[in-house]
Amino acid sequence: MEISLAPPIDGDAMLEIFVHLSTRVRAGMPMNSDSLYNDGPRLAALGSKILEAAYMCILFHQRPMKKAAELEAAFNELPRWIDWWVDGYKWREKVRCAQDVNMRDPKETRHLMDAYVGAVFVGGGFKAVLRWIAALVDSSTKTPAQQGRV
Repeated sequence: MEISLAPPIDGDAMLEIFVHLSTRVRAGMPMNSDSLYNDGPRLAALGSKILEAAYMCILFHQRPMKKAAELEAAFNELPRWIDWWVDGYKWREKVRCAQDVNMRDPKETRHLMDAYVGAVFVGGGFKAVLRWIAALVDSSTKTPAQQGRV
């Protein structure tokens, strides 16, 4: 199975996502209020919620329709998908981090995906995230964004 291209993101966002906190001197540093993307953990906090909403929306619109229990079971597969997507994009290899950081740790994997989703959302909105995640999950899924309803 081939992975769809990740949406392009701003260079400032790329730095926030792919330069790990372990290599930065952050203690006491003020956030850069001139940048939309000024902090990787903020992008990840936003992206986590956006990713979960987009993923559930996609599952909800899949046909045949899933019952509530089936939706929950499919939603619980999200961590496995995230690991597969991060592998497919080879994002772990792009991260600059301290030697003692394990980029295969599920928390690091989730942080990478969440931060990237947050950057896509900030730069392009929910429709951009929904189109991207729908393409990753199932290219035949018709989401509200693809139908012009979001």
